[in-house]
Amino acid sequence: MERVTQEMSLIARETKTETVSMKIITLVTLFFLPGTFVATLMSTDIIRWDTGTKDYQPGALRVYLAICLPFMATTFIFWGAYQWLERRKERQRKEKAEAQPANSP
Repeated sequence: MERVTQEMSLIARETKTETVSMKIITLVTLFFLPGTFVATLMSTDIIRWDTGTKDYQPGALRVYLAICLPFMATTFIFWGAYQWLERRKERQRKEKAEAQPANSP
């Protein structure tokens, strides 16, 4: 019985480590996703930035940042709100479970 308990403890620790890794991957993806989306749209022929005079277009960069940064902030705000709601639900579940007597059906 003790061996099973130790194995379950090991599985729980590994699962927690994997969960942290997945959250980090999610954050990195959320950081790059809005910029990638805006850059893809700006690289199409729908919008023409090429004036033929120089490779660097400061106006295009300003438009890119003006669109990308609010998208990025909004994405992180929604992700943070979702995480907060999930933690709140989990706390409520734990409190409800602790409030019930151990022997109740």
